[in-house]
Amino acid sequence: MSLAAPDRPTVMLVTASDSRFMPFLRGMLASLGDRLGGAGLSAACFDIGLDAADQDWLRGCGIAVVTPRAHLGVDASRVRPALLSFLARPFLQEYFPGHDVYLWIDSDVWLQDQAVLDAYVAGALADGMAITHEREPSYRFQAWLLGWTGKHLWRGYGAVDTAWLLTRRHVNAGFFAIRAGAPHWAAWAERYEAAIRRTGDLVPHDQFALNHALHGEPPGRHAVRARLLAPRFNWICDRGVPMWNDRSEAFCVPRPPYQPIGALHLAGPAKKTVYRVRRTGGGTFSTCLVHGASPAHPAASPLGGA
Repeated sequence: MSLAAPDRPTVMLVTASDSRFMPFLRGMLASLGDRLGGAGLSAACFDIGLDAADQDWLRGCGIAVVTPRAHLGVDASRVRPALLSFLARPFLQEYFPGHDVYLWIDSDVWLQDQAVLDAYVAGALADGMAITHEREPSYRFQAWLLGWTGKHLWRGYGAVDTAWLLTRRHVNAGFFAIRAGAPHWAAWAERYEAAIRRTGDLVPHDQFALNHALHGEPPGRHAVRARLLAPRFNWICDRGVPMWNDRSEAFCVPRPPYQPIGALHLAGPAKKTVYRVRRTGGGTFSTCLVHGASPAHPAASPLGGA
């Protein structure tokens, strides 16, 4: 499927940023290449702390700049601007009506292969939603992450549902597509609102509520099914450092057959960390995993430090 074809569905791509994260957002937008501004693909950015110059730059690129609102009974005056963008995600079709598919991409994600856009859109059209799961053999086991996940699932959804959800393939809400009018919007908002009322926390329930909606209660009752894409469609770099495939000249899954990674996600420490990246042809190189990095052009973190 080509998003640029005039007879294809209209897609609204939405992200969020403040001025500090603009280096990552610029990288993500650059990685879209000619898809940005192409037929059938519009783009918008939630303003969670952009200065006037960054707002003007985005508008000059044809990207709408929109202020997110409070939802689900949350008082906007009592939360940081960034949290409003989490609250707004289940309501994207209300902010930008008239599109067939809504595609969310975190500003710290960048595409190595633009074809991943097609996979998300095709999944949303066929199954209502497409999103990437995190069950990947190359991801390192992190005991703290398991404990943190279990704690917040228990607080938000109770012991029985926590036991069920921990056996499911956890999905990452940093990159997804949902079809207009799909039941996923309401299911997500309903679970999110319930978790906020129970815990008082907006995060991590933005993502955990979506997992609850997709997997339902044991044994899968009241779930809204979605197309779950492989981790290489939204690779969490700090969970598993990619390798460099010398033959394809691209970052790849760090195990045979060394498939190219479609989208790299610099979640958490990956925005600042300089990694030692192994090469399929032997040897290593050190770089931050930002857009444009390669053995010939290793990069430092745009935020400074390691």
